[in-house]
Amino acid sequence: MSLYPIIWAAEHAPMVDAEERAILMALVMKGDFDGLNCFRSYKTLAKVARVDEKTAGRRCRAMESRGVLKRQEKHCSPVWEAIPEKQRPVIWEVMIPAEWWSAAQLADINEQRANLGRVPITPENRPALADAPPKKERSDKGTKRPKKKAAGEGEGTTSPGGDPGTTSPHPQDYKSPPPGLQVPQPSESPSESPSENNHAVADAVGNGAGGFARATSGAGAAGETGEAGSGSAASGTPKLPSQTKRSPRPATTKTRPRQESAGFQMVRNAIPVAVARPGTRLYVGLQRAINDLLDGNLAAGIPRRSPEQVIARINRRWYGEDADVRAAADYRGCDRCTASGCSSARRSADDADGCDRIKNPSSWLAAAIIAQDCPDPGCEDGLIIGGGACPTCRKRREEHQEAARVAAETRTRWEADAETYGSQRAALDTWTAAEKAEERRLRQTLAETGLYGALLDHHVQRHMTGWRDRNPQPAPRAAQGGRHRQEASA
Repeated sequence: MSLYPIIWAAEHAPMVDAEERAILMALVMKGDFDGLNCFRSYKTLAKVARVDEKTAGRRCRAMESRGVLKRQEKHCSPVWEAIPEKQRPVIWEVMIPAEWWSAAQLADINEQRANLGRVPITPENRPALADAPPKKERSDKGTKRPKKKAAGEGEGTTSPGGDPGTTSPHPQDYKSPPPGLQVPQPSESPSESPSENNHAVADAVGNGAGGFARATSGAGAAGETGEAGSGSAASGTPKLPSQTKRSPRPATTKTRPRQESAGFQMVRNAIPVAVARPGTRLYVGLQRAINDLLDGNLAAGIPRRSPEQVIARINRRWYGEDADVRAAADYRGCDRCTASGCSSARRSADDADGCDRIKNPSSWLAAAIIAQDCPDPGCEDGLIIGGGACPTCRKRREEHQEAARVAAETRTRWEADAETYGSQRAALDTWTAAEKAEERRLRQTLAETGLYGALLDHHVQRHMTGWRDRNPQPAPRAAQGGRHRQEASA
């Protein structure tokens, strides 16, 4: 898998809609770096892109008709060929245009394709793609959607029994306040007096019989029944408990960002341009390393330094180890280095044969400036600050030289021993070959005279005993390394 096809599919591919782009991304994420060997079943594509299986197949064929996909016929993946023929999905080549890559990226990709026996990518075999067709508009675009009538709209609440009762009209919308309950006014009968009707019928403004009241009235049924308070009867309803839930996770602790140490800006201005351009924000690890040097961190073994000393250390370790050359894009530290990067192991104290190319200048410089090999906090790369040479470093240097000398002598002795052993082995192989040839010649000669069986073996054994006395086997000589070990043990 490579990021180039995924980036192209996510941001630059001419797609009709998001559904088609999701299918293309699900396809290229399992392909090669150049868009070849993209194969996944329609069922898997549908599962990853969250679409129907038939939709995945239809969209792939639509992209094929526009030239975005092409059925691959050569350089098929061994994984695809290992699938049973009846179960193999369609293997696609994603036609990423050659003009989409930069010159350096295209050169790197063509170099990898040449190693795999593939033809280079050119504008002829990877032409530019046309824009995607416009998305179809809805047939009802611009048409006003008809409003649905709510159930029971315009109807009130009627008292049971069919008798004239109270009605509660619904509001026209959610913003209008709900009107109060209304009681219809029955006509007065001749046998009833107005004073008697006033006890059972509510007026249009005040309180009503039966405990109902207008929402805007100042006193309601609560006053008539002896309950405290005013307003509607619903005012006496107990308040529901709060439904707020607390998260079981602990609250996030907010910390203030670390303030820059004194002299940090002075050191920042001296950072090489290859690490960070002026005016840009430093890598967090490099920023932390500079602050640790300016403030000192004895727990981590980092002594405190002045801004001038930090700048001198940066220049000494950056330019002294040719970091500006090793961090360049055209630098090749091993056979596996390319323009886009290197996959070899980094050179270190444990791996002297690794690649010395600097892939990340910021992290390399951060590790380089906080490294303190000498246990003396006043030592700065072999020199005592304000003094002469560091005695600790000088002693360690002498010990390293002595260890290197002993290792060289040991290597020389082992090489001499290997040469001696090789010559002795060659002499022994020659003697053994001569012995076998003599025994084979003697057996053939005696067999021609009619000897065979135990008598033949007796004559051969007696003759070979005399031959070994005349031609003794080469005796191994003591190796130089073994002689030194014997002398040391004595």
